[in-house]
Amino acid sequence: MLKCGFLLWCMAPSPSNGAELLYKRIIRPFFLKHQSQVDNVVNEMKDKAKGTADAITKEVKKAAVNLLGDEKKST
Repeated sequence: MLKCGFLLWCMAPSPSNGAELLYKRIIRPFFLKHQSQVDNVVNEMKDKAKGTADAITKEVKKAAVNLLGDEKKST
């Protein structure tokens, strides 16, 4: 019941609804305070994802070349 009340408060169509209040008083100040740390984490994750994608692409290209080479030998 408490959860339903909380969700209704968050979604209330009023200027002082819960979602806006939570964002302005808790979430936004937290992110502004820790913005540089969040940016660093996001950049590290982006770099790791790019490295992983590059490694996978390289392996797929090698596998395709090997597969095509094997097909030419068998024909």
